[in-house]
Amino acid sequence: MNGEFETNSGGPSILRRKKNQIIGFIIAFVAIFILVLGYFTLTEKVEPGYKGVVYSLNGGLKDKVLGQGLQFIWPWEEVTQYPVSTETVYLTKSHTEGSPGDDSFNINTYDGKSVNVDVVYSYKMESSKLPHIFTKFRRQTHQEIQASYLKTQIKTVMQEVSTHYSVLGVYAEKRGEVTKEMQQLITERLKKDGIIIENFSLSDVRPDKQTLVSLQAIADAQNKQEFLKREQKNKEQEAINAKIEAEGKKNVAIVNAEADAEQTRIRAEAQAKANELMTKSLTPAIIQDNWIKRWNGVQPYVSGTNSIVQIPGDIFKQVEKK
Repeated sequence: MNGEFETNSGGPSILRRKKNQIIGFIIAFVAIFILVLGYFTLTEKVEPGYKGVVYSLNGGLKDKVLGQGLQFIWPWEEVTQYPVSTETVYLTKSHTEGSPGDDSFNINTYDGKSVNVDVVYSYKMESSKLPHIFTKFRRQTHQEIQASYLKTQIKTVMQEVSTHYSVLGVYAEKRGEVTKEMQQLITERLKKDGIIIENFSLSDVRPDKQTLVSLQAIADAQNKQEFLKREQKNKEQEAINAKIEAEGKKNVAIVNAEADAEQTRIRAEAQAKANELMTKSLTPAIIQDNWIKRWNGVQPYVSGTNSIVQIPGDIFKQVEKK
């Protein structure tokens, strides 16, 4: 009886535990579902280097701009992201550099020629102007703005500048000047809308074949002229160097001659002073002593002439005494 009672009384307890487990599982599943749903519907991931503009169906555009990272938004809000760090755009003929189509430009020069150019530029958008950009371009993404507004503005400015230069100037002679002028004008026009141009370059300039042949002939003639100028300058420099060298040698010779003359004068003065001192110091006794020191003891003799060398008699006396 007792065993039966325990078994029967334990039945409802097991059912309650199972029921509680099922309820707990359902609650956990619902919680996870809500979290997952909330992640995809109540958050927005703003990519690094971008900021987000929030547009609400309940109130319109918000002034607050979202920074990078995971941001909370309401289901009735949308976020449009714009680059606030450098974006590089390639507008080239080659499909391997940017879009799959031909994005190059044809621009005209003041001498009636047309050239095809590739452009590479870098830009970013000013954070404080992002709501203005969103409104001005009617919720367009930055890729759509690049493909339409920016491309049109760049082509317009390039055309304005290129018409003040010859085809040779755009192609080679003043290419750097042309590029700089284009960048300055584009920067001024886009800055008011919060689009900052950081770099701009003409990566390639392609005249038509006939013009290219003419330009090559002009370039060859200019190179030859520059070569002749360099040769003439080299000859002139060689003449100047030869003149400088000759003047240097002349100056060295003058200096050496003056030094030799000075040395001769010094030696002459020294010799004269020595002679003067010797003359003053020669007394009869010294002269007589020198005679004695230099005499070899041989008596004077005459051979073939009538000349007689007379030696003072005192010398013989002094020698005999010695």
